[in-house]
Amino acid sequence: MKDSDPKPVKKNNQPLLKMKQLADATGVAKSTILLYVKKGLLPAPVKTSPNMAYYDPLCIERIAFIKKVQVSHRLPLAAIKGLIREMDQGRDIAPLLELQSMLFGSAGETLDRDHFCKATGLSSSQMAALCRLELISPLEKNGFDDQDLAVARLLKECLDLGVAPSDLAFYPEFARQIVDREIGLREKYTTGLDFKENAGLTLELTKLARGLRPYIIDRTLTKSLLEFKGLNKI
Repeated sequence: MKDSDPKPVKKNNQPLLKMKQLADATGVAKSTILLYVKKGLLPAPVKTSPNMAYYDPLCIERIAFIKKVQVSHRLPLAAIKGLIREMDQGRDIAPLLELQSMLFGSAGETLDRDHFCKATGLSSSQMAALCRLELISPLEKNGFDDQDLAVARLLKECLDLGVAPSDLAFYPEFARQIVDREIGLREKYTTGLDFKENAGLTLELTKLARGLRPYIIDRTLTKSLLEFKGLNKI
Protein backbone atom coordinates (compact mmCIF):
# COMPACT_ATOMS: atom_id res chain seq x y z
CA MET A 1 0.00 0.00 0.00
CA LYS A 2 1.33 3.45 -0.89
CA ASP A 3 1.79 6.11 1.79
CA SER A 4 -0.88 8.21 0.06
CA ASP A 5 -3.46 5.45 0.40
CA PRO A 6 -6.00 5.87 3.21
CA LYS A 7 -5.15 4.11 6.43
CA PRO A 8 -7.54 1.31 7.44
CA VAL A 9 -9.92 2.25 10.23
CA LYS A 10 -12.08 0.36 12.68
CA LYS A 11 -15.84 0.44 12.51
CA ASN A 12 -15.85 2.97 15.34
CA ASN A 13 -13.51 5.16 13.27
CA GLN A 14 -10.51 4.62 15.54
CA PRO A 15 -7.38 4.48 13.37
CA LEU A 16 -5.49 1.22 13.36
CA LEU A 17 -1.84 1.29 14.36
CA LYS A 18 1.33 0.45 12.51
CA MET A 19 3.79 -1.83 14.28
CA LYS A 20 6.10 1.08 15.16
CA GLN A 21 3.21 3.06 16.63
CA LEU A 22 2.14 0.09 18.74
CA ALA A 23 5.70 -0.59 19.90
CA ASP A 24 6.21 3.07 20.83
CA ALA A 25 2.88 3.26 22.66
CA THR A 26 3.53 0.14 24.74
CA GLY A 27 7.29 0.11 25.14
CA VAL A 28 7.31 -3.48 23.91
CA ALA A 29 9.66 -4.72 21.19
CA LYS A 30 8.37 -5.76 17.78
CA SER A 31 9.54 -9.34 18.36
CA THR A 32 7.52 -9.53 21.59
CA ILE A 33 4.39 -8.15 19.90
CA LEU A 34 4.74 -10.73 17.13
CA LEU A 35 5.11 -13.45 19.77
CA TYR A 36 1.91 -12.28 21.48
CA VAL A 37 0.09 -12.45 18.15
CA LYS A 38 1.50 -15.91 17.42
CA LYS A 39 0.44 -17.17 20.87
CA GLY A 40 -3.08 -15.77 20.44
CA LEU A 41 -2.82 -13.08 23.13
CA LEU A 42 -3.36 -10.28 20.60
CA PRO A 43 -5.77 -10.20 17.64
CA ALA A 44 -4.19 -10.75 14.24
CA PRO A 45 -3.41 -7.51 12.41
CA VAL A 46 -5.13 -6.27 9.26
CA LYS A 47 -2.73 -7.06 6.41
CA THR A 48 -2.88 -4.57 3.54
CA SER A 49 0.19 -5.96 1.79
CA PRO A 50 2.89 -8.55 2.51
CA ASN A 51 4.95 -5.91 4.33
CA MET A 52 2.23 -3.75 5.87
CA ALA A 53 -0.03 -4.61 8.77
CA TYR A 54 -2.23 -2.54 11.06
CA TYR A 55 -3.12 -3.38 14.66
CA ASP A 56 -6.28 -2.84 16.67
CA PRO A 57 -5.84 -0.01 19.24
CA LEU A 58 -7.19 -2.53 21.78
CA CYS A 59 -3.70 -4.06 21.64
CA ILE A 60 -2.32 -1.17 23.72
CA GLU A 61 -4.61 -1.97 26.64
CA ARG A 62 -4.13 -5.69 26.23
CA ILE A 63 -0.33 -5.45 26.20
CA ALA A 64 -0.49 -3.32 29.35
CA PHE A 65 -2.55 -6.08 30.99
CA ILE A 66 -0.08 -8.77 29.88
CA LYS A 67 2.86 -6.80 31.29
CA LYS A 68 1.05 -6.11 34.56
CA VAL A 69 0.11 -9.76 35.11
CA GLN A 70 3.60 -10.94 34.22
CA VAL A 71 5.11 -8.59 36.81
CA SER A 72 2.56 -8.99 39.60
CA HIS A 73 1.73 -12.69 39.22
CA ARG A 74 4.61 -14.08 37.15
CA LEU A 75 2.23 -16.05 34.94
CA PRO A 76 3.34 -17.77 31.73
CA LEU A 77 1.76 -16.69 28.46
CA ALA A 78 -0.43 -19.79 28.30
CA ALA A 79 -2.10 -18.83 31.58
CA ILE A 80 -2.47 -15.19 30.55
CA LYS A 81 -4.13 -16.30 27.32
CA GLY A 82 -6.77 -18.11 29.38
CA LEU A 83 -7.44 -14.97 31.41
CA ILE A 84 -7.81 -12.86 28.27
CA ARG A 85 -10.25 -15.37 26.80
CA GLU A 86 -12.47 -15.07 29.86
CA MET A 87 -12.16 -11.26 29.88
CA ASP A 88 -13.28 -11.14 26.26
CA GLN A 89 -16.44 -12.98 27.31
CA GLY A 90 -17.16 -10.33 29.93
CA ARG A 91 -16.37 -12.50 32.95
CA ASP A 92 -14.88 -11.41 36.26
CA ILE A 93 -11.41 -12.93 36.20
CA ALA A 94 -10.52 -12.20 39.85
CA PRO A 95 -11.10 -15.77 41.11
CA LEU A 96 -9.48 -17.23 38.00
CA LEU A 97 -6.48 -14.93 38.41
CA GLU A 98 -6.03 -16.18 41.96
CA LEU A 99 -6.24 -19.77 40.74
CA GLN A 100 -3.78 -19.15 37.92
CA SER A 101 -1.41 -17.39 40.30
CA MET A 102 -1.43 -20.38 42.64
CA LEU A 103 -0.79 -22.78 39.78
CA PHE A 104 1.82 -20.77 37.90
CA GLY A 105 2.95 -17.99 40.24
CA SER A 106 6.31 -19.57 41.02
CA ALA A 107 7.33 -19.89 37.39
CA GLY A 108 9.34 -16.67 37.11
CA GLU A 109 12.04 -16.33 34.47
CA THR A 110 12.73 -19.31 32.25
CA LEU A 111 15.80 -20.84 30.65
CA ASP A 112 16.03 -22.34 27.19
CA ARG A 113 17.20 -25.94 26.80
CA ASP A 114 20.89 -25.15 26.28
CA HIS A 115 21.15 -22.86 29.30
CA PHE A 116 19.09 -25.29 31.36
CA CYS A 117 21.47 -28.17 30.60
CA LYS A 118 24.42 -25.96 31.51
CA ALA A 119 22.79 -24.92 34.80
CA THR A 120 21.96 -28.50 35.81
CA GLY A 121 24.91 -30.38 34.36
CA LEU A 122 22.60 -32.68 32.39
CA SER A 123 23.77 -33.89 29.01
CA SER A 124 21.54 -33.54 25.96
CA SER A 125 20.78 -37.27 25.98
CA GLN A 126 19.94 -37.25 29.70
CA MET A 127 17.74 -34.21 29.20
CA ALA A 128 15.93 -35.87 26.29
CA ALA A 129 15.29 -39.01 28.33
CA LEU A 130 13.99 -37.12 31.35
CA CYS A 131 11.66 -34.99 29.21
CA ARG A 132 10.44 -38.01 27.26
CA LEU A 133 9.51 -39.75 30.53
CA GLU A 134 7.95 -36.47 31.81
CA LEU A 135 10.24 -36.47 34.84
CA ILE A 136 11.04 -32.94 33.67
CA SER A 137 7.87 -31.37 32.32
CA PRO A 138 8.13 -27.66 31.41
CA LEU A 139 4.93 -25.64 31.24
CA GLU A 140 6.02 -24.02 28.00
CA LYS A 141 8.06 -25.54 25.20
CA ASN A 142 11.76 -24.83 25.66
CA GLY A 143 11.06 -22.66 28.72
CA PHE A 144 12.32 -24.18 31.98
CA ASP A 145 11.46 -22.46 35.26
CA ASP A 146 12.79 -22.59 38.84
CA GLN A 147 10.79 -25.71 39.69
CA ASP A 148 12.15 -27.52 36.65
CA LEU A 149 15.64 -26.44 37.68
CA ALA A 150 15.34 -27.68 41.27
CA VAL A 151 13.99 -31.09 40.24
CA ALA A 152 16.54 -31.46 37.44
CA ARG A 153 19.40 -30.97 39.89
CA LEU A 154 17.98 -33.68 42.14
CA LEU A 155 17.60 -35.97 39.15
CA LYS A 156 21.18 -35.27 38.07
CA GLU A 157 22.46 -36.40 41.47
CA CYS A 158 20.50 -39.64 41.19
CA LEU A 159 21.70 -40.27 37.65
CA ASP A 160 25.27 -39.77 38.83
CA LEU A 161 24.64 -42.49 41.45
CA GLY A 162 23.58 -44.89 38.71
CA VAL A 163 19.79 -44.59 38.91
CA ALA A 164 18.20 -45.16 35.49
CA PRO A 165 15.56 -42.60 34.39
CA SER A 166 13.22 -45.46 33.42
CA ASP A 167 13.19 -46.62 37.06
CA LEU A 168 11.54 -43.31 37.98
CA ALA A 169 8.83 -43.46 35.31
CA PHE A 170 6.21 -44.53 37.86
CA TYR A 171 6.08 -40.97 39.22
CA PRO A 172 4.38 -39.34 36.21
CA GLU A 173 2.40 -42.53 35.60
CA PHE A 174 0.73 -42.41 39.01
CA ALA A 175 0.58 -38.62 38.95
CA ARG A 176 -1.67 -38.78 35.89
CA GLN A 177 -3.96 -41.21 37.71
CA ILE A 178 -4.17 -38.94 40.74
CA VAL A 179 -4.82 -35.85 38.62
CA ASP A 180 -7.52 -37.66 36.63
CA ARG A 181 -9.29 -38.48 39.90
CA GLU A 182 -8.88 -34.89 41.10
CA ILE A 183 -10.39 -33.55 37.88
CA GLY A 184 -13.26 -36.01 38.25
CA LEU A 185 -13.81 -34.76 41.80
CA ARG A 186 -13.83 -31.17 40.61
CA GLU A 187 -16.36 -31.94 37.88
CA LYS A 188 -18.59 -33.70 40.40
CA TYR A 189 -18.84 -30.63 42.61
CA THR A 190 -18.71 -27.83 40.03
CA THR A 191 -21.27 -29.11 37.52
CA GLY A 192 -24.07 -26.58 37.19
CA LEU A 193 -22.23 -23.73 38.92
CA ASP A 194 -21.82 -20.35 37.27
CA PHE A 195 -18.35 -19.19 36.24
CA LYS A 196 -17.51 -17.32 39.46
CA GLU A 197 -18.69 -20.12 41.76
CA ASN A 198 -16.95 -22.70 39.57
CA ALA A 199 -13.64 -20.82 39.70
CA GLY A 200 -13.94 -20.26 43.45
CA LEU A 201 -14.62 -23.91 44.25
CA THR A 202 -11.92 -25.04 41.81
CA LEU A 203 -9.48 -22.80 43.68
CA GLU A 204 -10.37 -24.37 47.04
CA LEU A 205 -10.17 -27.92 45.66
CA THR A 206 -6.79 -27.12 44.12
CA LYS A 207 -5.52 -25.82 47.46
CA LEU A 208 -6.73 -29.03 49.09
CA ALA A 209 -5.05 -31.18 46.46
CA ARG A 210 -1.75 -29.32 46.78
CA GLY A 211 -1.77 -29.78 50.54
CA LEU A 212 -3.09 -33.33 50.62
CA ARG A 213 -0.81 -34.90 47.97
CA PRO A 214 2.58 -34.30 49.61
CA TYR A 215 1.18 -34.88 53.12
CA ILE A 216 -0.24 -38.31 52.35
CA ILE A 217 2.71 -39.43 50.21
CA ASP A 218 5.31 -38.24 52.72
CA ARG A 219 3.46 -39.71 55.70
CA THR A 220 3.06 -43.02 53.87
CA LEU A 221 6.78 -43.02 53.05
CA THR A 222 7.78 -42.11 56.61
CA LYS A 223 5.66 -44.85 58.15
CA SER A 224 7.05 -47.37 55.69
CA LEU A 225 10.62 -46.35 56.58
CA LEU A 226 9.86 -46.60 60.30
CA GLU A 227 8.66 -50.16 59.78
CA PHE A 228 11.66 -51.04 57.60
CA LYS A 229 14.29 -53.16 59.36
CA GLY A 230 13.25 -52.00 62.77
CA LEU A 231 14.11 -48.33 62.20
CA ASN A 232 11.22 -47.40 64.46
CA LYS A 233 13.26 -48.73 67.39
CA ILE A 234 16.25 -46.45 66.78
